Amino acid sequence: MAVQELTILDSYRAELDKPGLVVIDFYSTQCPPCKVIAPLYDAIANKYSNKDTRFFKVNGLVEPGGTIQREAEVVWWPTLVVYRDGREAWRAKVPNPPSIEPVRELERLLDEQSL
Repeated sequence: MAVQELTILDSYRAELDKPGLVVIDFYSTQCPPCKVIAPLYDAIANKYSNKDTRFFKVNGLVEPGGTIQREAEVVWWPTLVVYRDGREAWRAKVPNPPSIEPVRELERLLDEQSL
């Protein structure tokens, strides 16, 4: 249960209101780069998920995911966003064709947080 799907705007807002890190993968089910990074994101979530670091996915292709995506000002799939105590701390778009560098960057960021 490391990665949970956010499907309600109020739930997204409530997660951001909690202390700690919130990591979100904004994706679409019809996005080939999203399918490439999904297992990598899941592996990172399994490694780093704890009471202070929570992992989510938002499917921006369908509502209400599109509404959450607009509120987060995400315009590209996949986009990885990290919030610290409710404020955006890091964001990266995964290019097409996909590169795993943004995923590696996320992992480095999370390694630094555990110090």
